[in-house]
Amino acid sequence: MFPNSVGNEWVYQYNDGLDSNQYIYVDIVGTTTLPGGQNATVWTSTLKYGTNQEFLLDSSYVVVDDQKAVFYAPPCLTCIPSVIEEKERYVFPLQVNKRWFTDKVYGDTTKVLEEGSITVPAGTFDNTFKLSRTIGYVNNSFTKDTTWLTPNVGMIKYYQDHYSLGPIPGNGVWELASCHLK
Repeated sequence: MFPNSVGNEWVYQYNDGLDSNQYIYVDIVGTTTLPGGQNATVWTSTLKYGTNQEFLLDSSYVVVDDQKAVFYAPPCLTCIPSVIEEKERYVFPLQVNKRWFTDKVYGDTTKVLEEGSITVPAGTFDNTFKLSRTIGYVNNSFTKDTTWLTPNVGMIKYYQDHYSLGPIPGNGVWELASCHLK
């Protein structure tokens, strides 16, 4: 249902409203064991622009089973005990009007809005689910994202709108340009 194999790569055409000649590479680069013993894959997101300039946007530890995919921030290595923070979750099966919540203090709600087809630079994808995710306002911070997911392919399109005392790198529209799945 959710592709999570080492070696998978998704390339997104990225438009931040200023420069549309940018790409974000999402790669599954390895595996690790999280505090508490869960096995996870390591995902990286890298912005590439201009003449091969690169900027690491993010890394995540991802745990997937038949019921969910959970993205965690890398563990806090100076915390005792070492803690991991959940960044995002998808609950399966995806169905229109399904919603889920996490325990973030100011709310974290994801809702499946619709199912249909979507066309991006990589082609047209049927059976694609449009999801809305909102995290409430917290001291000049919020998240209002829209994600389009296709089973067995992953994220097809993404509109990132994060703010934490200023815009967050990666804000804008990501559209799948190509993918290589194992």
